[in-house]
Amino acid sequence: MRVSYNWLREYVPVKQSPTELAELLTMAGLEVDEIIDLGASYRDLVLGEVAAIERHPKADQLYLCRIRLNDGEVSVITAAPNLSVGDIVPIALPGSTLPDGKIIQPTEFFGIVSQGMLCSEEELGLARKSEGIMVLPAGTDLKADLPTVLGLDDYVLVLELTPNRADCYGMLNLAREVAALTNTKITLPEDPVAEIEPSVADLVTVEVLNPDLAPRYAGRVLLNLKIGESPLWLKTRLLAAGMRPINNLVDLTNYVMLEFNQPLHAFDLNKMEDRKILVRSARQDESIITLDGEERKLHPGQLVIADAAQAQCIAGVMGAFDSEVTSSTQTIFLESAYFAPVSIRRTAQELAIRSEAAIRFGKGLDPETVPLALNRVASLAQQLGIAQTAKGIIDYNTQPVPTRKIWFRPEKINALLGTELEATYMKTIFQRLNFQIDGDNAEGKTYITPPSYRLDIENEADLAEEVARIYGYNEIPVTYPAAQIIGKRTPQQEFTDKTRNILLGLGLSEIITYSFHGEKMFDRLNIPEEHPLRQTVKMKVALSEEGSLMRTTLLPGVLESLSYNASRNRHDLQIFEIAHVYHPKAEAGELPDEPLHLAGGLSGRVSELGWNQSNREVDFYDGKGVLETLLSHLRAKGVSFRRGEHPTMHPGRTAVVEAYGRQIGFVGEIHPAVKKEFNLTAPVVLFELNLDELWQTAEKEVISVSPLPKFPPILRDLAFLLPEKVAAKDLINLFYEIGGDKLEAVNLFDVYQGDKIPAGYRSLAFSLTFRIPDRTLQDEEVNLLMEKIINTATQRFKAQLRA
Repeated sequence: MRVSYNWLREYVPVKQSPTELAELLTMAGLEVDEIIDLGASYRDLVLGEVAAIERHPKADQLYLCRIRLNDGEVSVITAAPNLSVGDIVPIALPGSTLPDGKIIQPTEFFGIVSQGMLCSEEELGLARKSEGIMVLPAGTDLKADLPTVLGLDDYVLVLELTPNRADCYGMLNLAREVAALTNTKITLPEDPVAEIEPSVADLVTVEVLNPDLAPRYAGRVLLNLKIGESPLWLKTRLLAAGMRPINNLVDLTNYVMLEFNQPLHAFDLNKMEDRKILVRSARQDESIITLDGEERKLHPGQLVIADAAQAQCIAGVMGAFDSEVTSSTQTIFLESAYFAPVSIRRTAQELAIRSEAAIRFGKGLDPETVPLALNRVASLAQQLGIAQTAKGIIDYNTQPVPTRKIWFRPEKINALLGTELEATYMKTIFQRLNFQIDGDNAEGKTYITPPSYRLDIENEADLAEEVARIYGYNEIPVTYPAAQIIGKRTPQQEFTDKTRNILLGLGLSEIITYSFHGEKMFDRLNIPEEHPLRQTVKMKVALSEEGSLMRTTLLPGVLESLSYNASRNRHDLQIFEIAHVYHPKAEAGELPDEPLHLAGGLSGRVSELGWNQSNREVDFYDGKGVLETLLSHLRAKGVSFRRGEHPTMHPGRTAVVEAYGRQIGFVGEIHPAVKKEFNLTAPVVLFELNLDELWQTAEKEVISVSPLPKFPPILRDLAFLLPEKVAAKDLINLFYEIGGDKLEAVNLFDVYQGDKIPAGYRSLAFSLTFRIPDRTLQDEEVNLLMEKIINTATQRFKAQLRA
């Protein structure tokens, strides 16, 4: 919502500066996100007076104008034929910038240099199209500030309104709010309407056939229409609100919509079959060509405004091309209505139309404003000479809104707020907010009745909120809530927090990404068509094509983050995310499974550049090392790594993570095709784990401790020549199988392939530590174990002992 500071001051005598007013509104729950200096785009431009005009000597369609400025003269060439000597015009001199961002430079036209540009209303953003240069009122001072002359010396407050305060989409309601906050009086516009014959009933027939979807429907007929340009004040009001002026009638209806928060729609009455207005549901297979030129297929349940033959408007959403008002239109039916918000939201979503009217109707409007907006348009149309008004108004109010009376208990409000405010002070606040107070009743109770436009006020808690807003949230004393139950995390939540803290301690940074993506993401990840990851939960109302599916893996967010940073020359990253993924159930209608996953990515160098740091880049073993450290600190049991595959990962450089034989994740280097797809140049290692599955493997009993060993160990080294296909893990398992409780630890300290090693083989060297807690082991005992290890390895894996 864009609020013109100057427009607001027409209703309320605001003494605060735009910045002070923004702070006041924000502290009252109406957040001001930005303050825009509306005149800033025009301050480069100056005013000039046409001193002389002559045709260009070498181009009959061009004119050479001598323009007198406040501090000199310039020569400017233009093609506009509407200028006369003495005209005051806006001019952009060389080096200045137009509102659209274009920078003006001296330009040569057939040998003569133009020292600037004379501006039309189109170039100033005041009109969609203009035929010539904008001519300002005679006598305008050349020293004057152009934004002031144009009425654009204004500030715009951009409000981020919450859904419950849709009433503040109207300038009048916002003015009421400011009046209450500043304890000043509001001046509402007066709307006298002079009516002429014939009457509305003689000109049009209106039938509301679906009152549930159109509880209130009203209209007036405007005669002898004169479509043309809007006055400058009206154009500047719309520009401040972010709308482009179109013509006087459309601009006027938009102005009143912004003022009253009541969308209006005009039908060319002569184009309506039998001059009938039917408010009904769409028929089966009915279609309509809307104002944007698109043909829309309608279906029953969607409300339309029709004539005797066909639909002429999608109610509350968009009008039809056939009944559009044009420059030749003489008579219009002006519609103002209250449509059921749920119906409008559903129709707009189904037809993928996001119009200003649909947004406002969808949020809910004040039914009492319906006839007031009609009278405001009729009154302004007469004042501006746009049209005359036929006698009478049509107003079908089939479902009047019941009065909302809320029991007023000051002690209850004080209890909710933690204050000790007097009842009389609270009543003063409600009076400032235009609430009615009824204390004269048989029950002896006091009731508060909110105004019709405050649809958000329903109960005592809402009354308390209003008191708090006007009194000031910062004036309420700070107290701590008295908690009866002390909450704590569940063991699984503590496990998740521990996982996060371990990774942060390892130097990884946590990221939070969107939980949805598009179908194309699977192609970017190299996921095959029939892969289980493509079985997704689809969003019924997608935010966009790129956000139509709930994620089944956390890799998209990790890779997008790495790619985003890489595009900004940040390649050395170590990141992770803990979040839910979503898998659909087999039966339709069931809620999806939402397992908690952990995913991460390492890219670039292992450590930052430094005189004492290596320049090594990440590889598979860095990712595996992160997971091994994590699993160790989480005390996960039965978890192992084995060579595996994943479509996003590099073949041969990937391992799957298993827990008691069940796959719970993977780790590896990125597939070259995926790396290219995400524009990554540095090495990348990725991993992902199912934390719900990992939680099942974690030891949950009290940690056991053992004393430091009293007896010395016996250390032995072994080096085997083995076929490449034999995994080091298999050999380590063999060592423990034979060594039993006498083998304390095994460490792989060397892997070698090269000179004197046959092709297809590699050398693995291990350090074995033997020790038992109750005595010193003898060399003879260890020698027997070593002999058995060597013999078994030779038989089982065709291992050859290296000297």
